Amino acid sequence: MSRKAIFLLFSVGALIAGIIITYITMTPKAFYSKGEIIKNMDYLTQEMKVQDVIQLDEKTYFVPLFSDEGAYGSSIWVWNGWKWECVGATTASDPQIVVNEGNSYIYWNVHPKDEVREWVFYLTSERNYSVTSVGDTNQVEVYYPKIQMKQSKELGKESYGYIKVPIEWEEVIGSFNSYPADTGFIPSSHSYMMQWQAVNRSGDYILLEHTYRNGGEGYSTGNYVKHMHQLYPENLE
Repeated sequence: MSRKAIFLLFSVGALIAGIIITYITMTPKAFYSKGEIIKNMDYLTQEMKVQDVIQLDEKTYFVPLFSDEGAYGSSIWVWNGWKWECVGATTASDPQIVVNEGNSYIYWNVHPKDEVREWVFYLTSERNYSVTSVGDTNQVEVYYPKIQMKQSKELGKESYGYIKVPIEWEEVIGSFNSYPADTGFIPSSHSYMMQWQAVNRSGDYILLEHTYRNGGEGYSTGNYVKHMHQLYPENLE
């Protein structure tokens, strides 16, 4: 066999192997059973049980957790190319965000005794004003407007749930760095936060006292899980 034929055969074999490997890594395997979930989530010291298994998309799962001691937590799983990996888990789960391959979700699992009837989520960015010197004599003034966008979600009978981050929010966030200042010296960017409020059946804003009564532990790896903060009414306009 000539060298040219050997090289051609080797190239075809390498191409086929590459296609097979790509298919294997890109196509997620069946997700874990409840027993396998607990076995592969070994960072929590408190003994937790699987409450439900929720597929957010092809490569992301949300698994609410609970314990006999009254803890309500959560875990997030993503397909890393070879296996399902737990990238975040907690024994007390107020609203948090998971971001995976361009898809963003807000998820939660709170103690039923907190009696949350509705979540009110906000995308916020505080107004700001800056003055920057350009050269010896020029100054550039930039005003950043306040942003306050709202999304509500009523809870059903379950202690857990999720919503997809609104597309309008994603468009606003994506626009923050889309329009550089004309000078080329100052980026027209904003810092922003996604925050939450919990509302009970009386319409009052509440703290998650039962969810965090015994504190909470957790961990996260990578940049998949983003923490949200509670927003107090006096900070709204």
